[in-house]
Amino acid sequence: MKYCNYFVIFISLLIFDIMGVNALSCSNSVSKDLGQIASYVKASYEVIDKSETKEIKVNDDTTSFTIPNFEFEISIYNITDDIYVTVDADVYKNSITITNEDTEDGTYTFTNRDFGKIYNYTIKINSANEDCYGQTIRTINLTKPKYNAYSEYTFCQNSSLYYCQKFTAKELGIKDADDFLEKIKVNNENNNPNKDENDAIEEITNLFKKNWKMYLLIFIVIIAITISIIVIIKKRNKNKGWRL
Repeated sequence: MKYCNYFVIFISLLIFDIMGVNALSCSNSVSKDLGQIASYVKASYEVIDKSETKEIKVNDDTTSFTIPNFEFEISIYNITDDIYVTVDADVYKNSITITNEDTEDGTYTFTNRDFGKIYNYTIKINSANEDCYGQTIRTINLTKPKYNAYSEYTFCQNSSLYYCQKFTAKELGIKDADDFLEKIKVNNENNNPNKDENDAIEEITNLFKKNWKMYLLIFIVIIAITISIIVIIKKRNKNKGWRL
């Protein structure tokens, strides 16, 4: 009797599990419609510059400086009644759930003021259809970059170098100002279009410095042979009545 009860419980759980799976599975026609709706959902960000310029007076000189301050307005577009959206970020555990009621004409916008850190957002578009509510139809990944303070260096003005980007979606791995300048130096050396030519010239110069005595001796021998040839030619031409 005991084993019979276990068997009944097992069969009941199995039936409920199957019913649950079916309840969460969209039919082909519904899946197709939801897939079409989800394909229109887009996500992007806009940088709002709220930096302030201040002035400081030292003795009789006035110096201006800028206090960086940026906001990122992140927008998700085309959210309808047939779907809802969840937003997760890798830097915190809280999740945002967005329905069409939370939007303005299908667009939901939130602000991220943490301009000194990179955020990787996972945006899931889920079914709001009662037959398969909660089923994820599509996933969008959006990266919010961070502000690169080194881009304000005078060296970086009007520069397109990787380390001089104002905003970067990847960690640059810069420890301090000295490390930044060293990375710029290495980058310039690696991307110098005349690098091979300069290396060849440097190699020849070093070789000459190392073996200058031998090269000087060869040069003297060449000069001596050249003078001897000229003298011989002059003598021959003189004997023939020619002049060089």
